[in-house]
Amino acid sequence: MTSSNPLSSPVPWDLVASEYAAEVAPVFAWFAQQAIDLALLSPGARVLDVAAGPGTLSFLAARTGARVTAIDFSPAMIEKLRERAFADRVAIESHVGDGQALPFADASFDGAFSMFGLMFFPDRILGLRELLRMLVPGGVAVVSSWASEDGDTWRNLIWDAVREHLPNLPLGGSTPPLGNVDDCRREMTAAGFESVEIHEVTHTLPTMTTRQAWAWMVRATAPVALLRQKLGPMKWAGFEICVLARLIEAFGEKGGSMQRKANLSVGRKPR
Repeated sequence: MTSSNPLSSPVPWDLVASEYAAEVAPVFAWFAQQAIDLALLSPGARVLDVAAGPGTLSFLAARTGARVTAIDFSPAMIEKLRERAFADRVAIESHVGDGQALPFADASFDGAFSMFGLMFFPDRILGLRELLRMLVPGGVAVVSSWASEDGDTWRNLIWDAVREHLPNLPLGGSTPPLGNVDDCRREMTAAGFESVEIHEVTHTLPTMTTRQAWAWMVRATAPVALLRQKLGPMKWAGFEICVLARLIEAFGEKGGSMQRKANLSVGRKPR
């Protein structure tokens, strides 16, 4: 299935693979650890990490003794995962591939995860059904998604500005994919999972000034990197001046600590 969502292509993720691995993945590790804790998997469990990025969850799961397989549609992200696995001498099987058509046999895994990836799939139900297919009877899946944010947060202001040029971006003032608890439960259930539970969790990010926060977004977030490429140097310079002015007007120069709220959707394959 095709999609006009710019984040359903590997291109923007390839653009930020290095910076994402260095700067974003460590921040997201907190959410990945929460997902692993919720799964309650036994040592030695077979674990699948779908839309794995540079392997944020994969490496944490491997440290528990799990046998981990990771897959992502971004070749650059998988290359970063492989570089780290080699450097750290961690055994993680990795593949470039589509989370909506997983190249593994049915019932190959005890646990399956997708951290902030499946939420952007063109067909989320298909992605969830693929996770279900991967699991042994009674196996557990955990899918994370960004929760809806009310009001004029700095992220919503940035996403709204980006959406002026990338109108199909699924972030910003509107509810993000699987941002609503009821949507999470409904889609997990529709895909065939049972005993579905949605856990709302919040993590405080490091303190940054407004300019530091914007620079971080430019370096390491796929939508902003894609827009920068699309606009070219001259138009990008004007856009950046405008966005920074909006951010400083709304939140001042000082900035502060920032929080991210996520939904962790947990479901089991029927026995």
